[in-house]
Amino acid sequence: MTLTRSMARFTAGLAGAALLSASLSAQARELSVSTVLSDAFPWGQAAEKWAELVEERSRGELTLRVYPNSQLVSGDQTREFSAMRSGLIDAAVGSTINWSPQVPELNLFSLPFFIPDEAAVDAVTGGEAGELVFEAIESRGVIPLAWGENGFRQVSNSRGPISEPDDLDGLKIRVVGSPLFQDTFSALGADPTQMSWTDAQPALTTGAVDGQENPLGV
Repeated sequence: MTLTRSMARFTAGLAGAALLSASLSAQARELSVSTVLSDAFPWGQAAEKWAELVEERSRGELTLRVYPNSQLVSGDQTREFSAMRSGLIDAAVGSTINWSPQVPELNLFSLPFFIPDEAAVDAVTGGEAGELVFEAIESRGVIPLAWGENGFRQVSNSRGPISEPDDLDGLKIRVVGSPLFQDTFSALGADPTQMSWTDAQPALTTGAVDGQENPLGV
């Protein structure tokens, strides 16, 4: 696939736990952790490392079982946050994009060309804005635990290089399930299609879509 220039749009990762999991019994307990990607990717590797450290530091009293590929929500990553609220999932290493339908404040990180570099990301997540976003998440029934970085969004496609907006004209591109992404790529002249990552992989293989946007690690 042809790699194009960055959209300067950042994806922040979040570790969140449902409120119900904050109360633990004295007995050893296993909690479910949802991730969109497997341990073949940094996102999934982070979840596995978290599980390893929790078991080590709780001396085996608490274990985390990681379920990659959005298994617990039938492949629809945009349902992850709601599944935590309902108790179907205990915790998740999730994406601000995937949680934004339920927490609109998370769209801050999806605004195109808004955050220029990693230093700006750290300033936002470590400052007052980051605190306000955490408060917004908690007000909806999930306790945010920490920030992580998933990288800036990049466009890749099978048609050719993209160096200016006109190169996106008519490009059938898979986007995540966020109206902001749909609107952005429509405004740039592309033909965006919302689909889960589970559906995106065969769509890219068969040519049902020309390309997709994601961090380089994906």
